[in-house]
Amino acid sequence: MKQDYQNNLFIILERLWLVGAGCGILGTIYFLIIKDNDSALFFFAFFILSAVIYLVRKSQRKKQETYLKNKQDKK
Repeated sequence: MKQDYQNNLFIILERLWLVGAGCGILGTIYFLIIKDNDSALFFFAFFILSAVIYLVRKSQRKKQETYLKNKQDKK
């Protein structure tokens, strides 16, 4: 039961960062349209940060799933 909860937590955090990356892209596009380059640069940096953290979380979740699967197979 605890493993399922932990896996669900990894998935929720992963998707949260994906939503953050999407908001960063939308903010960047919006501020480029209204010609506010400083704000667009801020949202672009937020997008890059969110995307990197999303990829890190995704790789963490994959490694955790592999570890748990191997642990269960050994039993």
